[in-house]
Amino acid sequence: MTRIYRYIFNTNQDDPKREIRNYLTCHKIKYSEELLLIFEIPENRVDFIEVKEFLDTKAGKIIQISLDYSKKELNAAAYLQLWLRKYSGYPQPETIDVKKSYINYTYDITNFCTNCGSGLIQNDSFYIKKSFNIEKIRFGGLYWVYDTFFITNELCDLLVKEGFTGIEFLPVKNIKTKQPIDNIVQLKINTVFPTKLKYEVKKVIECNVCNQKRDLIKDGSEITVSKEILKNLDKDFYLSQEFTGDGLLCCRRVLISNRVYKFFNDNKIKNICVEPIRFE
Repeated sequence: MTRIYRYIFNTNQDDPKREIRNYLTCHKIKYSEELLLIFEIPENRVDFIEVKEFLDTKAGKIIQISLDYSKKELNAAAYLQLWLRKYSGYPQPETIDVKKSYINYTYDITNFCTNCGSGLIQNDSFYIKKSFNIEKIRFGGLYWVYDTFFITNELCDLLVKEGFTGIEFLPVKNIKTKQPIDNIVQLKINTVFPTKLKYEVKKVIECNVCNQKRDLIKDGSEITVSKEILKNLDKDFYLSQEFTGDGLLCCRRVLISNRVYKFFNDNKIKNICVEPIRFE
């Protein structure tokens, strides 16, 4: 496992004299240069400490840390955390009136908090305006529901054939006609992970309306659980007990078995990211 440091600068404000860009060029570090100066540095670079010390002296930077795993590490993992590379921005909700939006049709809103978005329980098909680019990506999601996935009918048939557990498949309906949309199916995860996840917390956010607390996970933090729980895990898909993140990024963590991970690889599902869950 290698930590990847992603740096973001405002090109005009933070590097007006091209000092940072010249330094990156000298050290053969590739970067994108528009309004934002963006580049990544793995911690296993020979000159990592030198480069990081130079960048730490520069103001205005945003640092994001991610974890990069080898194929060997991924293939050996009993369970992995799953999210998508890209989420679709349309169709997005356009009304703040819950009773007129997809939320009212898709969820039980009895305990819904309009301030932080907690308390929703899905009790019907997912309602959207129309299908999105699902035929191309095959496995996708919407940027405002990060733990909800949508798939093609073809992929649904393959998943059913494999007999994966902890999930069901629901038709996705048009919010105007209330009829199923032909080319898209929701992969709904029904099983909650039997224990809480462990991770480094950057910040705890508490809603001032419903008092719901949510963790912001520190960048570069591994997710771990007790190895004693491993013998009790018998599902291929799980949702975490806890909601983490803030705003649109707030969601449950999605965990998949190694069997699911290998299925995605064998069927060349590209729109996914995974990280191993460490059992200790």
